[in-house]
Amino acid sequence: MNQYPGYSPSRSLRARRTQPALPGITSPTTPIMTQVQLSQRTDLPQPTIKKRPVRRAQWRLLLLGLLLVLLYLALYPLFAGAALNRAYARPLLMDAFPWLSHFYWTAWTPVARGLNHIAPFNTSTAYANLLLVFLAIAFGILLIAARVASRVARERISPGEMRLLFCIILLLAALFSLIFLFAPAIISQDAFLYALYGRMVTVYHVNPYVTVPGTLPANLLHNLVPQSVGPASYGPLWIDTTLAVVIPARDSVANILIDFRLLALAAHLANAFLIWHILARLRPEARIAGTLLYAWNPVVLLLGIAEMHYDLFVILFILLAAFFYQRKAFLLGWVCLLLATLMNALVLLLLLLFMRALWKESRAMLGGHRFLWWVSILGLSAVIVVLAYYPYWRGWGLAGVEKQIRSAFVPDMVLNSLDAAVIHLRVWSTGSPAAIAWIASPLTWSIIAAVVIAILLLLGLWLVENLEFALLFGSWIYLAALVLSPLYQPWFILLPLTLAICSANTRTTLLALLLAAGALLSYYFSLWPQPWVSQALVNIGPPLLIWGWTLFFTSTWRMTHAQNSEQVPAVKSSPRFSRPPWLSRPSWPSARRR
Repeated sequence: MNQYPGYSPSRSLRARRTQPALPGITSPTTPIMTQVQLSQRTDLPQPTIKKRPVRRAQWRLLLLGLLLVLLYLALYPLFAGAALNRAYARPLLMDAFPWLSHFYWTAWTPVARGLNHIAPFNTSTAYANLLLVFLAIAFGILLIAARVASRVARERISPGEMRLLFCIILLLAALFSLIFLFAPAIISQDAFLYALYGRMVTVYHVNPYVTVPGTLPANLLHNLVPQSVGPASYGPLWIDTTLAVVIPARDSVANILIDFRLLALAAHLANAFLIWHILARLRPEARIAGTLLYAWNPVVLLLGIAEMHYDLFVILFILLAAFFYQRKAFLLGWVCLLLATLMNALVLLLLLLFMRALWKESRAMLGGHRFLWWVSILGLSAVIVVLAYYPYWRGWGLAGVEKQIRSAFVPDMVLNSLDAAVIHLRVWSTGSPAAIAWIASPLTWSIIAAVVIAILLLLGLWLVENLEFALLFGSWIYLAALVLSPLYQPWFILLPLTLAICSANTRTTLLALLLAAGALLSYYFSLWPQPWVSQALVNIGPPLLIWGWTLFFTSTWRMTHAQNSEQVPAVKSSPRFSRPPWLSRPSWPSARRR
């Protein structure tokens, strides 16, 4: 008679007793296997040697970081000698910190002076070639460290080990930042422009948006800024930020430069901290490599701290907005992004994407509460904008604000860009040179760039639903603006690079890193006595080609690998007990039989 297998009365008393099993003894119903057969089975847990991949990764990152420390210290004499005719900060820093000359290893032996001839470029600058080689080596070490970080992220990492990894990355980033804080040369004049506009407010009591700096009497920074510089083009919030530097620095140009670099150092470390916590929620397996790609990046350290560009502060407020958004503090996130827009008008594009993400988040609110919430956001935004523009409104007005925003989106000059390369290209097409000249005109080129950016923006407003998509589309928009803008500068890569890292998209990050390498080349070309006008053919063109071919080959390999894996026969599994068909199974015991 068929009975339910789990029916307890059918089991014998011997089967219900607990029988202690001796080690090495098998039950009579179990097939006996020899030791060789047991060792050949792959489905049984095998004894493994205790490995510590996380500890090895920590030591490797520490070793790579120390190599970068030595390499960055070796850049000191190269910075000082690469552009003697434009090393504006060298005499200032040497007077303030005379111990910097001890790091000039190029004066230790005559053999070191001949190393410059190794580089395959022939320029009249003293150490520009060797500087390019050292920066390329530093960039390669960064990629190796990122590879180590991405591999260790696949392991099971305890919270204590994760904290130790973060401390190693952040402490070494602080050490790198200190090295670039005292870099003995600077070729960019933006730091002095910031100080000049701040002194126009504090010393001369004039509006920097309507006054030409060349008309100021006894200007302390007269010889350190371009003579053709016009009124300020930065946002009002950044002009207010410069006051915190020029007031305590007084009349010391060295103090002005060091104070600006200290602010950039603090912003850089804060950005690394925020990227770590943003990626911890957005994509935890990418936070180690992502934080490292930003914090140790020689492009960020050189252009953000040594050359001191205010893009790091714009990035700081954008990352704060993302940080607060992840923690459901939407109002604080909106305010931070609005403050970034008041520094750089280009952030207005990201503000629209962020507004779309907020609109998606607010759909869960009730109708009345949602309406009041949006009214409060718009009202607070209006108050912040009025307070930011009010001190500079007299003599400037709405026309000045419109001109400032238009100059941010449509530059009035063509320099170092693809447009400049096409304009100065002497090998014209034999078919239609007039058409190429029409496309290369600044107005037509700006219209084409605006159309591409507008398409990406509309696509983002249609598809963005959360913070991850907002960061991803923001990185695409700013990368497109970097490639297609008539004006190109190396530090323009800082914002799209950070957004690409925060988006945790591998392909976008690869493109941003390739363009960052192109920014190093652009920095090298700026050290030449006569900068190369068509440098975009090397800075932008090859990175785009390498990125496209990389995507093609990786996609082809994945498709081929997927087809091959489908053709591989399945491995025969070990025999298991099979369950009988449903119709042949015994029926459940009825209530009467119980």
